[in-house]
Amino acid sequence: MQVYAQDVPWYDGFPEGMDVLQILWCPFLHVYDGPTVPYNGIAGPWVQVRYRHTGDLGDRFLTPPEPVAIGEPGYLPTPCLLRPEPVTEYPHPGALGEEFEARVEEWEMATFCDPDDPEEYDPRYSWDLSTAPGWKLGGHEPWNYQGYYGPARCGTCGSGMRFVAAIASNEWDGGTESWAPVGFLEGGPRDRRQRQEPTDVVLGHHETMRVFTCPLSTDHPVITDLM
Repeated sequence: MQVYAQDVPWYDGFPEGMDVLQILWCPFLHVYDGPTVPYNGIAGPWVQVRYRHTGDLGDRFLTPPEPVAIGEPGYLPTPCLLRPEPVTEYPHPGALGEEFEARVEEWEMATFCDPDDPEEYDPRYSWDLSTAPGWKLGGHEPWNYQGYYGPARCGTCGSGMRFVAAIASNEWDGGTESWAPVGFLEGGPRDRRQRQEPTDVVLGHHETMRVFTCPLSTDHPVITDLM
């Protein structure tokens, strides 16, 4: 993924003097297990994050290099152009403390409960308001149904890591359809599936890879995990 600062003026993660962000990966299976994996040992693409300045890029290739033709299934994205769009989202309730999480759950139970089963309710805050699903740059890092485990920390200096991007297998699912672009829920099952997976990237069991960098040094290793 390559993004220019001029196209995402709301993203504040560019280091001073840099205006190009590139997220690169090796499309083969690499085992992540060690201090750079704060939550779970996973197997996935090997990721690098690079910031550059357009003035240092030089002339463009007259013939752009072709990506490798082989790799792990689901690790070779379908080339596409990005149309960045800002959205308003809120943190995972667990990131705001137990008291707030309890208040959110109480609100959901009172507002979206099943009248035939009062203990069943839709977690609308998590689905419709917090941590937008799909590929995204910046914002609040997504968390899965297992809950919130605390901030990622740099394996080199211990600093709280900056959430850079989410690389998702699906842009939305049955519980988060409210985030789908207008018109994308129309058509048959095949059309909807193609719109849910526009990049053809599939990670793990249709999971989302989170990418973190150290805010103090771009030389410190990137942290990635699957949720």
